[in-house]
Amino acid sequence: MMRITLLLVLVSVIYGCQQSPRKNIYLLSADPVPAAEQHAAINQVIGLGPISLADYLQRSSIVRNKDANRLQLVDIEHWGEPLDKGISRVLAINLMNKNPQRVIENFPWRSYATPDYSLRITVYDLQVIHGEASINANWKLMSNDNKKIIHQQHFVRRIACGNSAAEIAKAYSELFAELATEMDKAIALAE
Repeated sequence: MMRITLLLVLVSVIYGCQQSPRKNIYLLSADPVPAAEQHAAINQVIGLGPISLADYLQRSSIVRNKDANRLQLVDIEHWGEPLDKGISRVLAINLMNKNPQRVIENFPWRSYATPDYSLRITVYDLQVIHGEASINANWKLMSNDNKKIIHQQHFVRRIACGNSAAEIAKAYSELFAELATEMDKAIALAE
């Protein structure tokens, strides 16, 4: 009788594992590539990073806010890459699309290939509450030669957003596109 019970439990566990829901994986996306092909010699190298995220954002699950002080994690909705890497990837693409003569080097870069300028970002808050996606971040454009801040800006934005993971990924992508636009303006002034 004990063997039959053990066998039934084992079969139930195996069957239960096979029926677990599949994970949905989401990515941040960059602005669409410009319609015209870009063929230009690189004449500007900008470093990007480090990118610091609030601790609650450093997880694979997509974080939703139930309210201002309560988070919700859904087991089947995940980022396809660490969020800081996704932010770095999307900002790099957006910045290079804005200037085809620019290349972005992600932090850490090699000491013999240190870019003249770098962008450093701290994301304090990235959330969806009551139908709005919001970001609260600080960024700096630094001269790597003399370690001086050329431009620093607090970046706070809100846009309408649904509650599905796909809508959250899209809204966050739009917020980081706006951030790239602000960064691009500062880089242009520094040249």
